[in-house]
Amino acid sequence: MSRLPTIGALWIGGALSWLEQLCLKSFAAHGHEVLLFTYGPVRNIPDGVRVCDGREILDTADFLLHEKTQSVALFSDLFRFHMIKSMPEIIYVDTDVFCLKPMNFSNPYLFGFEKHHNEKSWRLNGAVLRLPPESQILSKMLEFMSQTHPMPTWVPGWFKPQMQARFDTGVPMHVSEFPWGVWGPLGITAFARETGEVKHAQNVDVFYPVPFPDRRFLFMRPRKLNAFLTENSVTIHMWAPIKRLAAKRYDGLCPPTSYIGQQLVKHGLDPALAPVPKSHRREVSY
Repeated sequence: MSRLPTIGALWIGGALSWLEQLCLKSFAAHGHEVLLFTYGPVRNIPDGVRVCDGREILDTADFLLHEKTQSVALFSDLFRFHMIKSMPEIIYVDTDVFCLKPMNFSNPYLFGFEKHHNEKSWRLNGAVLRLPPESQILSKMLEFMSQTHPMPTWVPGWFKPQMQARFDTGVPMHVSEFPWGVWGPLGITAFARETGEVKHAQNVDVFYPVPFPDRRFLFMRPRKLNAFLTENSVTIHMWAPIKRLAAKRYDGLCPPTSYIGQQLVKHGLDPALAPVPKSHRREVSY
């Protein structure tokens, strides 16, 4: 059997909660080497995860925040493409992606469709991402992300008048003012369609079988969650904003009889030792 690819992830901030612990450990449990890139001390690192200095990939102190949510998602988007450029064989995963099976894909392209808002709306997500060095998506995204005041034609229709009005006044919008995902799913989807590389996308059930609007099923009994999975499902995006629900309803923990609760037991993790901070009650979901 060939060696499984290395998994790379990014964490900015303090301690990992049980969610990040579970997701990272799930990849190690399936035989992957797991690298967690950080920009400072991080507590609660699970066994099987090797900590690396994020400056090896992107040496910066500018952790660009999304203006509305104050999320580090913009910097995370920037980091993942630089990591993929520096380490072409690596698979980038967000720290809220849970591994069901070894990621043993022969295709150098790894990304997939997700259901967005409703069953008629489809787009690509970059929470699981690998691209070959010759990928046009990779080169176009890096070039696009070098612009701090972009004018993409593929932003949502409702946003275009605002963007154009600011441009016409001579004070174009900063990327942090754009809708969430401009450096993420929106950009990846637009460039994949433009270049034709969308043909490499995995079906929705492979990486994103549980849609964002149905994330509550992660806190329900396993049989409800299992209904979303198919024999092709390799990961589950557990959607980090679910931590808001954990903080509000479960004192930072999760129902022990739920799908996540049972996976925590399986992987030997005690959520009480790494609870979701109460501050997540006020967290803005994205």
